[in-house]
Amino acid sequence: MNGGGVLVSVVIPTRNQSDLLREAIEAVWRQTVDPATFEIIVVDNCSTDDTAAVVREMSARAPCSMVYHCMEENRGPANSRNQGVRQARGELIAFTDSDCRPVPQWLALGQAAMADANVALVTGQVLYPPGQKITFFSRAAGEARYEHPSYPTCNAWYRRKVFLDLGGFDTNLCFRDFRNRPVECADTDLAWRVKEAGYRNVFVPEMIVHHRVEVLPPLNWAMEPFRLFVLPALVRRHPQLRRALLAWGVFFTRENAWFYLALLGLILGSAWHWAFLLLMVPYVAWAARAGNPRLTLFDLHRMAARAVLIAARQAFLCAGLLYGSARFRTIVL
Repeated sequence: MNGGGVLVSVVIPTRNQSDLLREAIEAVWRQTVDPATFEIIVVDNCSTDDTAAVVREMSARAPCSMVYHCMEENRGPANSRNQGVRQARGELIAFTDSDCRPVPQWLALGQAAMADANVALVTGQVLYPPGQKITFFSRAAGEARYEHPSYPTCNAWYRRKVFLDLGGFDTNLCFRDFRNRPVECADTDLAWRVKEAGYRNVFVPEMIVHHRVEVLPPLNWAMEPFRLFVLPALVRRHPQLRRALLAWGVFFTRENAWFYLALLGLILGSAWHWAFLLLMVPYVAWAARAGNPRLTLFDLHRMAARAVLIAARQAFLCAGLLYGSARFRTIVL
C-alpha cells in the first residue's frame, strides 16, 4: 500500500563511500517529481567512515523523507537491498548505488513506465559520467545502452509486491571470492525470475543513471574478473542466459574463445611443431589493440606491454569461470 503519499522508495546500499553517497542523494533530491511522493532509504553495510554522520546531516535538510539503516554485518548488497525493501513504504522500488547519479527525470520516467500494472521491472541506460576519462586500469563494468540481460541493479525498478512475492534477492547467490570480498549475482537472478513468472519488463532509454568508474591498482585490475566465477551458478538457474549473454552459448566473450585457442597453440607449438603457434594470432592481435585501438605498429613496445597485462587479466577471468564451472557443475568458459 501507498504509505502517506509515498509512491516510490529509492533504495541505496552503501559502504565507505560517504562523499559519493552525498552526491547520489543530492541527485535524487533534484528529481522533477514532488518530493512528497518518494523516500530515500540508505542501507549501510557496516561503514567505518562518516557515512552515518553524513546521512544524519542530510536528513535534517532533506526535501523528502529519508531512512537510514546500518546492517549488523556486511553480507553484500543483495541482503542490504532486501532490508531496504522491507522498510519501504512505496509501491514501487527504485534501486541505485552510492556511486551513481540518476538524471533529474529518472523518477518521473520510472513512474510512467510502471503505470501499466502488468509491468513489474523497469530498467534504463547505465552510462559513464559525462567527461569522465576511462583509463587503461579503470574498473569499467561496461555501459548498458540497451536492455542488457544482466539487468544491473544500479538502475532497476521493481513493483514491491512482486518483489516480495518472489522472495526478493536470493542471498544464496551471495558468495566470497578468494580475497574474501562479497560477490553475487542475485540481481540478475531476480530479474529473470520476474520475467519467467510472466510479468512484463520495460527498458526506458531516457531513464539514465551515470555510474562512476573507479581506477584500480594494476594487480587488483588484473584479478578483478575472477569475481565472475558466479556466472555458471546463474546460467545453471536460467539456461536462457546461454543464448542471451554468452558467445556461442558457452563462452563469456568471444575473446575467451581466442584465449583458449592461444593457450592450445602455445602448448602444441612448444611440444610439437612451431606452426601451431599461429593459433595465437587472433588473441594476440586483439590483446595488443584492446587497451588502446589507436596504437599502431610504431608503438610495438606499448602494444606488447598492454597485451601482457590484458592476457593476465584474461587468465584470471578464465580461471574464475573454470572454477565456477566445476563448483556449480555448469560449463561456462
